[in-house]
Amino acid sequence: MIKKQRMVSTACILVAGMALLFITDEATARAGGGILGLVLWPFILIYSGIFTYIAAKKNKQVKALLRKISGRDPMWDMDQIKTRFEEAYFKVQMAWRDRDQNIAREFLSNRLYAKHKMQTHDIPKRGIRNGMESINLEEVAVVEVLDYRDNSKDAFWTLIKGSMIDNTIVEKTGDVIDGEKKKLSFKELWRFKRASHGWVLDEIDQDVSISDLRGFNHLQ
Repeated sequence: MIKKQRMVSTACILVAGMALLFITDEATARAGGGILGLVLWPFILIYSGIFTYIAAKKNKQVKALLRKISGRDPMWDMDQIKTRFEEAYFKVQMAWRDRDQNIAREFLSNRLYAKHKMQTHDIPKRGIRNGMESINLEEVAVVEVLDYRDNSKDAFWTLIKGSMIDNTIVEKTGDVIDGEKKKLSFKELWRFKRASHGWVLDEIDQDVSISDLRGFNHLQ
């Protein structure tokens, strides 16, 4: 999980706290929200608006920066970054679905490859598997770029919105014991670092909030 020093206004904390405490993307997709849902709906809309505004602002700053630095360093070409990310996204999901991290090896840092391999290796021992279907990538926005004189330190953060059917299935019976049988949306932050053969995924932050985006304030 990423750690940053954050400065967030009291209003943002209140809105984010209420929205994240009671509502998730999955919860809002369900019917029967009742009175609580009606009460929280204005806060959800405000929170979503603030989040979208900050993400768009960060992405705009990054695009301007990439136009400047890509001329001297082709690795920062926006089209190449987008292509690399899309390839990595689907390979990573396939590696989890098939419990074979070698599928995504080219797109993972050594640290994350070892971590994912250990996690997926343990899954069959419990007699379960990941049921992942209809994997989509809906939006991609680079929200921070770190470009150093020492290229080995270069990195960038990407905010993504994806969707899929994601659940846990008992191998012997085929019963779903966790997750939904319908497609759900999610937002995540993916951190890529520079490697000799291209950009590789090094971190995934699944708990995305306004404070995460506001923490990205040191574009190099």
